[in-house]
Amino acid sequence: MDKKIFNNEDLLRASEILKAYESWSIFTHKKADGDAVGSATALYSAGLALGKKIKWYSPDKNLPATYSYLDNFDKHITCDEFIFEQDADKKNMLYVFLDCATHERGVKGFAPEKNLNALNIDHHEDNGLYARINCVDGAASSTCEMLFRIFKAGGWELAQNVNESLYTGLFTDTGSFSFSNTSPLTHEIAAELISLGVAPAKMTDRISQNKTPADFLLWSRAMSRVKIFGPENIFALTVLYASDFQETGADTTGTEGLSSMLMTIRGVKFISTITEYPTGEIRLSIRSREGSPFGAAEFARPLGGGGHEKAAGAALNNIPIEKAMEELENLILKKYHECSCAD
Repeated sequence: MDKKIFNNEDLLRASEILKAYESWSIFTHKKADGDAVGSATALYSAGLALGKKIKWYSPDKNLPATYSYLDNFDKHITCDEFIFEQDADKKNMLYVFLDCATHERGVKGFAPEKNLNALNIDHHEDNGLYARINCVDGAASSTCEMLFRIFKAGGWELAQNVNESLYTGLFTDTGSFSFSNTSPLTHEIAAELISLGVAPAKMTDRISQNKTPADFLLWSRAMSRVKIFGPENIFALTVLYASDFQETGADTTGTEGLSSMLMTIRGVKFISTITEYPTGEIRLSIRSREGSPFGAAEFARPLGGGGHEKAAGAALNNIPIEKAMEELENLILKKYHECSCAD
């Protein structure tokens, strides 16, 4: 997606669309992160203040408990298939996709060709612009940044709970305002939220300092398996097995933040965490930084995944978990040699 095609008029249009509909069905992506949860709870809380009828769906059975301090966190509904609300007047239902680069990242079964009343709010550069109304800016730091700009354009009055949800998405998707997606505008929005009453110290404590003992036991297993390799040791991998969750008592959301921790290894520019979930699904969490020969999303796309230049994800299909690290190491080195040859 070309970042330059975004039009600021889309912000006001999105605001007017949201206000126009009586009922909203909100959708967030699988394995929701702070930006997905933050944007969903922000929109949910803001909508309730306007008297909207709202439901929030995602494929996740559980959301990361880290964000349970956010108002309306508990309103999340697990849903594997797209829900077509049986309202008497279908014209009053708006489907809102938050932080979903493609509609497939939300619940299954959404059909763009049916031209449903759908609003797509996102910041992924590879967003498919699949909804009837798309408010997508690939230059934005987060979907919460996009939501704040929509609220601002529409003159919404925002309560403290909305502001804290928005700050959560800004904070987490920028790596505590340290990633390269942090812009002057991101800092300006954070400053405005602080001026409205958000307390940075309290938010940092809530977001970054609340891991459970079980989470640490899980992380210790991942750390014990870290492999660093490649030219000047710029690559790192680790793996978590389904048995690790069972034996430590950690929830599957306990991996939140683990990949970012691996990026703190000196000299490492590209990492991937392989996680085998109790369901048998194997997924990759991928991170890259300045100096990596290729970006996270660039590596993820051939595997059917996607995301940002610095953070992405993908499924690892048809590879036994016992061979996952070896296979992924080979894929990384192959990609490195392709990039080296291209240079």
